[in-house]
Amino acid sequence: MSASKFVVNELSVITKAGKIDISSIYEEINIFDSILIPIMNGNILINDSVGLSSKLIFDGSESILIDVGKTTDSDVLKLKKAFRIYKQSDRKNINQTSEVYVLHFVSDELMFSDQQLINQAYKTTYSDIVKKILVNYLKTPDNKLNGKFETTTGIRDVVIPNLKPLDAIEWCAKRSIDENRSANYVFFENNLGYNFTSLSTLLSQKELFTIKFSPKNLEQTNVVDDLLSPRNFEIINQVDKIKSTRSGVNAGTFIGFDPITRSIGVKKINYEDHYNAMKHGNPNANYFSSINRGGDDSSQAFDSRKTVSSFGAFRRESAYIKKYDPTSISKQETQEDFIFQRKAIITNLMNKRLKLVMPGNFQLTSGFNLNLRTPDFSIRESGGENEDRSLSGRYLIVATRHIIGYQKHETIIELATTSNELPFIPTATPEETKEIENYGTI
Repeated sequence: MSASKFVVNELSVITKAGKIDISSIYEEINIFDSILIPIMNGNILINDSVGLSSKLIFDGSESILIDVGKTTDSDVLKLKKAFRIYKQSDRKNINQTSEVYVLHFVSDELMFSDQQLINQAYKTTYSDIVKKILVNYLKTPDNKLNGKFETTTGIRDVVIPNLKPLDAIEWCAKRSIDENRSANYVFFENNLGYNFTSLSTLLSQKELFTIKFSPKNLEQTNVVDDLLSPRNFEIINQVDKIKSTRSGVNAGTFIGFDPITRSIGVKKINYEDHYNAMKHGNPNANYFSSINRGGDDSSQAFDSRKTVSSFGAFRRESAYIKKYDPTSISKQETQEDFIFQRKAIITNLMNKRLKLVMPGNFQLTSGFNLNLRTPDFSIRESGGENEDRSLSGRYLIVATRHIIGYQKHETIIELATTSNELPFIPTATPEETKEIENYGTI
């Protein structure tokens, strides 16, 4: 069996007229998921010679059932999900008897979410709020609640400010902190269902398997080895110093003001503050130490980014509040923990990203780790190490795209990591700085 082969167990559209099998008229299915997107979505290209489009007149009430696997009798490496069709586009005639068009689909929770608003007070953890929204507002079925759910730290007294349910969940995720006061929670849907968990947990979990680069179509290779061998490899981004600086990855300042106690607080934050509060997949941080012209290290350039927000840190020291409203202290928001840090954490993760084209594999879904052994693409001496240590290591799958053609299934994955296996932290030397400053002088 070829690693790119697959079996369509079911591909049907649920319509007002009943269930219609479209497995014989589709050209390509694309299915997407990402840790930065709350729902799965996709599209399907239809080559229609039976007049399906004109008969049904797609109006957004239709659903699509997708059941695809490697074999007909196994639940391993399988995707079985229902989606809501929300749009038809690119409808074109091929000839007098056939046409092509694209049907776009999403998880039904998005359609339901867009039809309602939440304006409700809660006194509980953010993780508990997320669960209640999924169950009480979105009526999420049990088979979509099999993902990772992680408890957040702190009881909060908040009012969801008139948001759609999925927007409210993302609002909660951006404000959630873990036991180390790190604002690194994400909410997303993958092949297992909905997940609400921290990047710290995702980055440090054991990898699914190891990806190795090896020659294809050799007689001694088997399907399992072929499944774990990339078809193509691309480095999307390895470092972006400007983006890191502007996002506060290296350093920045949080300025908080409290209108109740009439106090102002300033908190300086550097790379170690948000990096060390999390767990990571590899021994060393993706950090490059450089000295600017003023003689300061980039981790001490606290003017790189500044955020201003109301906060209540000084209320914990207020004798008046302790006497007359003590319970509000434990339930108040801790803006100093997430307003600045969250953007820095997400930017730091996405700063090092790779893209692999793999044989079709539904195990490859957002939120899981892979161990990547990247070859050194260069001429080397006989017996030398054939591995790029700057790229090898444990990576988190941050996005996937499954492409199911009529005869081939491929999976494109984006990988990202906050850490590496290098035995040292790259550092700019004073000689390097001096060389740049003096270049071109007469």
